This record gives sequence, C-alpha cells and structure tokens, in this order.
Amino acid sequence: MSAARLRYSPRVLELFRALPGAGALPAGAGEVVTGEAIALDRGAWVRFEARIEGGRVADCRFRAFGCPHTLAASALAAAKLAASATVDAPAIDARLLARELDVPAEKLGRLLVVEDAIHVLLAGPPRVQ
Repeated sequence: MSAARLRYSPRVLELFRALPGAGALPAGAGEVVTGEAIALDRGAWVRFEARIEGGRVADCRFRAFGCPHTLAASALAAAKLAASATVDAPAIDARLLARELDVPAEKLGRLLVVEDAIHVLLAGPPRVQ
C-alpha cells in the first residue's frame, strides 16, 4: 500500500482522536435499542445503542472495533442518528459516510458494517436492555 493511501482525511483524524459518542449509554429513562453488525473478514465490528423516549432518539452511542475509518464512521453515524431525534431517522448510507470522511474505495466494506448495524438498530424489534 502506498504512503498516500495510509493517510487519513482531517475529518477522520478529528473523529478518531475524539471518538464522540463512544461507549455505553449512561443510565436513564426510556427504552434502549441496539443494532450490531460484524464482518471478521473485514476486521470490523460495530454496535450502536440508542435511548428512545416518547418515540424519539434521546441519545445514541456506539462501540466498535476496526480501523480509524470504521471508528470515525461509527462516531459520525451515531451523531447523525442522535441529531435526527426520531426513530424514523434519515438513511445512514455507507457511501455518504465515505464521501463525507474521504474514505478510500477499498475501505467501503468496513463502512457497510456501520450501515448494517444502524439498519439493525432501526429495523429490528426493539430489544430492551
């Protein structure tokens, strides 16, 4: 892999260094729903947790294992979901995340794991923890 391909965009570095939204949800009222996806062949695992209060997303957090692109995309997706404030959140698409983060095409498979975890969170039956 060339040196140019090893570089990360400024946005990826910013999110990777801070990891906003990383960790478990703090205790609180409301339902906690989860969505998880894993692709061992891509070296990626992502789990989102969202607190739902009155049909609205009150908070969203994530835990992830993977490269800086995977973690940055997870942080961005969690922020987008929490900012939407509804369970009918706008689609969080791997290609849009890749474009926003300037992720190389060969890493798209890892961002698809992020997208899959969000889809499980939003589409599956709520699982209260």
